[in-house]
Parts: sequence; C-alpha cells; structure tokens
Amino acid sequence: MKKFIVMLFVLIFFTGCGIGSLAAVPFKVTGAVVNVVTPDVVGDTISKTGDVIEETIPF
Repeated sequence: MKKFIVMLFVLIFFTGCGIGSLAAVPFKVTGAVVNVVTPDVVGDTISKTGDVIEETIPF
C-alpha cells in the first residue's frame, strides 16, 4: 500500500493534475471571443492572463 501511494504521488507530481489548465480555460476562451469583437490587443491581454494563471499554478 505504501508503494502504491508513493507511485501515485510521483505520477501526479510529474504529470500534474490539470488544475492550472482548468483555471486558465475561461480566460483563454473569453480572450478568443473578445478578439472577434474588439481589437486584438484586448483579447490577447485576456488570453495572456490565462497563460499566467496556468504557469503560476503548479498542478
């Protein structure tokens, strides 16, 4: 059981569980939608906020 827990921890540590990616999705989608309606600078700024969130959250 101890080996299983250690292996699970190592697997999650190296692959991540996607929390950062999930938190960034709304910003990336909103940025893409805003790019259609407004100048690209506004939508790109929103999308880059999603990129920063994805990089900041380690999981």
